[in-house]
Amino acid sequence: MIWREVFEHKNTRGFEDHEDYMEYLFSVINYTLEKQLEKMKVFFSTDQGEYKNVLYPDLETAYDICMEKSASFLQNKRMENNELSQESSEEEAFLEEDLMELFSDYFQENQSVEGDEKEEELTPAEMMEFIKVRAEQSILEGKELPFYELCKKMGYDSFTSFTFACGILSSLQVEYAGVFQIINENGNYNAPTIEVCGRLYYGNSFSITKAYGAMSRCLENLQPLLDLHLMEHMPFSTVVSLDKRVIDYLFGFEKSKLDENYRRFFSILMKEEELDPIMANQGVLDAMEISYQEGVRIFSYYGDEGSGRKFFIKHFCRKNGMGAIAIDCKKLFEYDFSFVQRALWAVTRECILANAACCMEELSYREEEKEKFFGYMDLAFAKLTDHNILVFALSKEKINFKEITKQEYTQLELPTPSNQERENCWSYFAKEYALEDKVSLAEMATKFLFTPGKIKAALHTARSYATMERNIVIPRDTLFKGCNNQMSSELTQKATRVDAKFGFEDIVMNHDQRTTLEHAIDQMNFRKQVYDNWDYNKKYPYGRGLSILLFGAPGTGKSMCAQVIAHELNLELYRVDLSKVIDKYVGETEKSISMIFREAKKCNVVLFFDECDTLFAKRSDDGGSNQASNNNKTALLLQEVEAYDGVSVLATNYKHNIDPAFFRRMKYIVEFQFPDADTREMLWKTTIPKGTPLGEDVDIRFLAEKFEFVGGNIKNCILNAAFLAAADGDGKEVGMKHYLQAIRYEFVKTGKVFTRSDFEPYASLVGL
Repeated sequence: MIWREVFEHKNTRGFEDHEDYMEYLFSVINYTLEKQLEKMKVFFSTDQGEYKNVLYPDLETAYDICMEKSASFLQNKRMENNELSQESSEEEAFLEEDLMELFSDYFQENQSVEGDEKEEELTPAEMMEFIKVRAEQSILEGKELPFYELCKKMGYDSFTSFTFACGILSSLQVEYAGVFQIINENGNYNAPTIEVCGRLYYGNSFSITKAYGAMSRCLENLQPLLDLHLMEHMPFSTVVSLDKRVIDYLFGFEKSKLDENYRRFFSILMKEEELDPIMANQGVLDAMEISYQEGVRIFSYYGDEGSGRKFFIKHFCRKNGMGAIAIDCKKLFEYDFSFVQRALWAVTRECILANAACCMEELSYREEEKEKFFGYMDLAFAKLTDHNILVFALSKEKINFKEITKQEYTQLELPTPSNQERENCWSYFAKEYALEDKVSLAEMATKFLFTPGKIKAALHTARSYATMERNIVIPRDTLFKGCNNQMSSELTQKATRVDAKFGFEDIVMNHDQRTTLEHAIDQMNFRKQVYDNWDYNKKYPYGRGLSILLFGAPGTGKSMCAQVIAHELNLELYRVDLSKVIDKYVGETEKSISMIFREAKKCNVVLFFDECDTLFAKRSDDGGSNQASNNNKTALLLQEVEAYDGVSVLATNYKHNIDPAFFRRMKYIVEFQFPDADTREMLWKTTIPKGTPLGEDVDIRFLAEKFEFVGGNIKNCILNAAFLAAADGDGKEVGMKHYLQAIRYEFVKTGKVFTRSDFEPYASLVGL
C-alpha cells in the first residue's frame, strides 16, 4: 500500500468526524516515526544485525509498533477510498489492480536507478496540507473538529500543529510512551521535545539553524495552551505534553468544564438566562460598543452591588458571540506571585478555549497592599490582552487605572438610580409577587437607595420570609425585613445590628429630654414636607440628616435612647464597632468611616457611635504624624456626619473630650444627668418586669432613696435579684433580701465602700 494513495486521493472530501480527522494526523506522526526509527536502526546496528548501544534494546519493538499502526491505517483508508471510487463515475474510478500495476511500474522504474533509490516520498508538510484541505471541507459540511478549529484560532502553522498533535498522541496512547523514549534518546522523556518534533517533521533536511525559527515560533505559540515546563537554557529540549484540561476540551464530554486546579477562583459568568431590560442603560451599552470598535480591550465598571455591572458584560458578550469567565481577585491575589502567575495563565487559556472575555471581580485592597494588588492587576491585563482577550474590571469604588497600566481603557460609573428610576424598578420586579395592600412602592423607593439588583433580591428574600410565615401575600413588615437583609456585608463587618425594641414608654427621662428627642424625630418624619413640598432643598441642599449627641455618666440610658430613636422611626439600628474601624495602617480608618456612612445610606439605617470620644477626639497642632492622622479622622467624621441624610447618634461619657466642632455640627445635644430619688424610683418600677412575683416586703422607695444608682446599675440589680430568688428555697417570689443582696454585689463590682448603716433597717437580711 502506498501512502500517496491515501493522501492524494482524487475525491478529496470532508472527514467523517473528529476521530477520523485525528486518525489522519496521527498517521502522519506515525509515518515520520517510522522514518526516524529506520535511520536509528541503521545507525545503531552492526553487521550481525545486533545493536551497538545497550540503551536501545527496544528499538526494534518501537519500530514494529509504528509499522503495525501504519499498516492498519493504510489498509482501512485504502478500503474506504476504493469504496468511494466504485461509487464514482467510471472515468474517475481507480481499480485496485490498476493502482497496483501503476505503483509497481513506478517502483521498478525507480529501482532501476543506481542504488536503492525509491520513489519520491511525501513530506509531512504535504500530508498536513492535504489534511488541512479536507478539514476545511468538513467545517463547510457543518462538522466539528475541535483540534483543527483550535489550531486555526491560534494561528498555528503546519509545524506547530504537527508538534501539538505529537503531544496528544503521546498522552492518549500508552504504547507511544516507549516509542518517544527511544526517539528522544532519553529514557526519562516519554513525550516528544520540540527538537525531536523538528527532526521528525523536517527529516533529512533538518538542522538546528535552519529549523530554529519554526521551532522558536512553535514553542512560543504552544505556551498559552500547554502547561510546558520550559527549559530556559535548552528551550528546544522542552517536553510537549498535555494536561487533563486540554485533553478534556479536545475529546471530553464537558468541554466547558473549568480547570479543576483553579476552579475555586474561576466561574462561568454567561448562563442561558433572560437579561432584565429594566437594568439596561443604552448610553453605557453604546459607550462599550464604540470603545470596543476603536480597539479598547480593558473596561472598568464601578458601582454598588446590583447596579448592573454584570448585566452590561453579559449583554455585550452575548451580542458579540462571546462567553465570559470571572476571576475572584480578592481571593486569588492573597497568594504569592508564582501561584498568581500560573492562575492568570490558566484563566487566559480558559478564555482562549471558550472564546470568552475575562471578568475581574472583587477588586478591593487595603492601603498597605496597594502596590502588590496593582502589580497583579497589571500582570493580568498584560497576559490577557496579549491574546486580544477582552477584560472587564469590576469594583465598587473608582480605581485609578493610570497607576496600573499604560494601555488604553474605558472607565464607566454605574450610579445608584434616581428616585423615579428606583420606583420604576420596584414596579417592574414586583409584577411577579403578591404584595399586601399597605405596601407603597413609592415609599420603598424613597426609603431604600437600592440598585436594581438589590431591589430584585429584596423582593425575592421577602417572599421567602413570607412563605416561612405561611403568608400568601408579602406583608409590609416582611418586605422591610427583606430590604434590610440586603445590608452590605462590609457594613456588618464593622457594625452590629441592634434589635430596637424599646419605645418612649420603656425609657425614663425628664420632660426636657423627652421633648428634645420628640422634636428630633419630627425632623425625620416631616422631612419630605419641609424639604420637598416647601422647597427647602434649594436653600438647604446639604446637611438634611439628623445628628444627635448624647452625653452623660455611664448607665444613664444613652444606649437605650438610641434604640428608642430607631424604634420610633421604624428604622434598623447599627452600633458601630470602633475596635474594627480604627486601623493601625494609614488611611484604612478613613476608608472604613466613609464605607460605613456610604453603605448605611443605601438602607437608611440609624448609625450609633457609642463612646465616640475615642474616635472624635479634639484636634491639635502639635506637629506629630500620629496627631495629624487623628486630625484627619476627626475632620472626615465631621464631614460624613453632616453629609449623611439618615440618622446618626453619638454617645459619650466625657463631653469635654469631644472636638468643639462637633457641637456646631450636631442638630441636637441631649444631656443624661444623674437621676434623683424620684427618677430612680421610676426606674426601679419600670425596669422590673410586670410578671415578676414581688414579695410584700419589697420597699421600692427605700431602694431608690438609699442607693444612688444609675439606670444601668439598677437593671443589673433587678436581674441578679431575680436569679437569686429563683435559686433560693421554693423560688416563688422575689423579696427584699434578694434585691439587697444584688445591690451588695453591685457595690463590690463597682468598687464602692459600704457599711451596715447603708442597709439599715434591712442589714440583717444580707448578713450585716
